[in-house]
Amino acid sequence: MGIFYNYCKFNTQLTSHLFYNNILVSGAENIPQDKPLLLVANHPNSFLDAIVIGAAINRPTYFLARGDAFNNKYALPILKSLNMLPVYRLSEGKENLNKNSETFDACHQILEKKETVLIFSEGISFNNWDLRPLKKGPARVAKKAWASKDAGDMVIVPVGLTYEHFKGGGKNILINIGQAFYKEDFHTEDLEASFVKKFNDKISSAFEKLAYVNPQLIEGTPDYEGFRKRFQFAVKNKMNAMEALQYLKGQETPTIKISDRQFILNSLLFAPLYVLSTWLAPKIVKQKLFFDSISFGLVMFLWPVYLIVLGYLIACFLN
Repeated sequence: MGIFYNYCKFNTQLTSHLFYNNILVSGAENIPQDKPLLLVANHPNSFLDAIVIGAAINRPTYFLARGDAFNNKYALPILKSLNMLPVYRLSEGKENLNKNSETFDACHQILEKKETVLIFSEGISFNNWDLRPLKKGPARVAKKAWASKDAGDMVIVPVGLTYEHFKGGGKNILINIGQAFYKEDFHTEDLEASFVKKFNDKISSAFEKLAYVNPQLIEGTPDYEGFRKRFQFAVKNKMNAMEALQYLKGQETPTIKISDRQFILNSLLFAPLYVLSTWLAPKIVKQKLFFDSISFGLVMFLWPVYLIVLGYLIACFLN
């Protein structure tokens, strides 16, 4: 892994303390350290999903990301340095679909080296608590790996992400890492169509146990207010990620006031940086889906500069 990737991972972990209230992680012991690893995750929050998972696990990771992001010549070298690989959809041009074969070949080579690939099984991302039909890509990668000599011992680990909200900083996040799946858990001799269906059924069932899934939950409604109160009650009472998830799935509405106190405390020092990142995000990208990712990225890269400038201004003032 390159120096830039390692720096970004370290800086991501630091920035998480500034941007989020809490990230609760359960199941980290399910990540093997010496085998090819395919992580499959749900996909509620665009590039931020890869950022939080990559920072939470202790293995260097390659990520599959939407192909249109790679069309920007300035972003391309950065994305490659961050171990991101493009996956193209039909909406991004039929002529680009053939490039997906190159990406899946690259995934196979990574797994043959006993490294880690993260794929978002839904393929597309929306800022909500729904679970969309799973795509064929992860199953195809798994089938090919298990048929090979060097990646035949590949392990699949499902990951469930649950966000308190999608409105920038101050959120709580649950990362539930599930029990590993092995080659023996699937009928790899099945024809591809049958294998894909059985594979996706099993992974979808895992996601429903690892993430909060509620297509009817809409921000701003009484149900959503109850959801946030349960979320913050679970964090305040130091539940782990799986305990918090089970509590979220209940119907109780605790008598707790929704608060972003920790984020407010952070904001006393970094308020100008938060305001700047929030203002810049919609100017950099038009789609609201990416606002969280862009805001976090701006804070991550700018906070060291911000502290240097702030220190210089304070020194000038004192002199």
